[in-house]
Amino acid sequence: MRRDSSALRGRTRDSSWQWLMIGIVLGLGCASVFCLAAYASNLLVLNIPGQVALAQTPTIVEIEREREVTRVVVVTATESPTEAAPAQQPLVGSPTITPLVIMPTPFGGAPAPVATNTLAGVLISTPTSAALAPVGEQPVVGVTLPAIQPTVPNVVQPTELVNIPGGTFSMGTDIAEATRAIDDCRDRDGGTGCDISFTTDSIPPHSVTVNSFALERFEVTYQQYVDFLNALGPRSHLNGCGGQPCAAVRGQGAGERPRSFIDFDGTRYSVTTELYLNRPVAYVTWYGADAYCKFIGRRLPTEAEWEYAARRPDGRLYPWGNAWDPARARTSRPQNMGGPEPVNAFPNGISADGIYNLAGNVSEWVQDWYSPTYYGEQAANPGVIDPQGPPSGTLKVHRGGSWDALPLFARTVHRGDMDPLSPQLFIGFRCAAAPQTAAPALPVGQPTIALPNTPAPLGAGN
Repeated sequence: MRRDSSALRGRTRDSSWQWLMIGIVLGLGCASVFCLAAYASNLLVLNIPGQVALAQTPTIVEIEREREVTRVVVVTATESPTEAAPAQQPLVGSPTITPLVIMPTPFGGAPAPVATNTLAGVLISTPTSAALAPVGEQPVVGVTLPAIQPTVPNVVQPTELVNIPGGTFSMGTDIAEATRAIDDCRDRDGGTGCDISFTTDSIPPHSVTVNSFALERFEVTYQQYVDFLNALGPRSHLNGCGGQPCAAVRGQGAGERPRSFIDFDGTRYSVTTELYLNRPVAYVTWYGADAYCKFIGRRLPTEAEWEYAARRPDGRLYPWGNAWDPARARTSRPQNMGGPEPVNAFPNGISADGIYNLAGNVSEWVQDWYSPTYYGEQAANPGVIDPQGPPSGTLKVHRGGSWDALPLFARTVHRGDMDPLSPQLFIGFRCAAAPQTAAPALPVGQPTIALPNTPAPLGAGN
């Protein structure tokens, strides 16, 4: 019995190593299967031979790749590529980044030559290949961001320019003509309060030379000015023109007038009625007129340029000649109809160069400060070239008379004056510019106007 027990213990002891080996083999096999499965499913990453590391949850980069999300990098016009992408080490395994950049673009899709205004539109430019970056990270080192050049929204369609050749003319009038004009005001036109004092700031006539320039054929319209305000942005009518008010909009509050034809809904500007889209804009401050002209790369004409263009080539009293004709201009005679006509009205009242409504419709802001004694000062210094008006003042000049005024004020020699911050229903403007390389032709179908013979020029030095 003892021998049988000893034999059993011997057999058990002899087979125990076999069971141990079987267990080791099975354990290694299971471990291998587990490792292979983990490696195949990206749960196990082999970095250095002999080392293993369990991967964490897939990175944001990988998630973005799966969803095809492109990193958007916004770069302002003042940022340089270095500022937009500070140096850092590339991420291990991250792809090369081509950032999606929001690029400013002008309204209308075409760049404008002047860059003086705020950006008003954006176009999202898509990269040519998928480009990824972890959320919250900057683009990797070595990426050159596209340069952003600010451009001016090209939404205003400028008025056609007409070349005016330079020359010397007699600017202003004399006491004899002024007296006749006052008599006509009282007797012919039934005006009340017609007084010689209305004319004395245009006396005496004096010789002035003007270099060649270009002047807009038509007065600036409501549609053009509303487009300008929309390019500047909401509430720009209050302080968007050199920090000053641009124009009065319709309403009863600050910066508003009940008879204005410019509407503002808090976001966009519009013309209150289609009837006024092509009529000359009014209720515009001098600063609003000046800013508009600069916006389109032009300027307000000087007082000398305006008068020269209206009187060419023979010193006429009205753009068409020396005889007053109520059918050639919109004034309050023969009756006040309550507003201006379209800017292309009265083709029989155009100037010698084909410029419309230099008499009547709306009076027009010009560049100069006003001084009632300026003509006398100029007469004491003959031969002035391109006078710019007084160096300072409190009032600005406007020229040409309006729909709400007597013909006395539509004379090419008459000078009006107004606070530049006081927009009026009867004051608008047109712009001037340097001479154009080629003078534009008249519009197709434009009638040729035979101008009447006129008497000798007013004043001396013509």
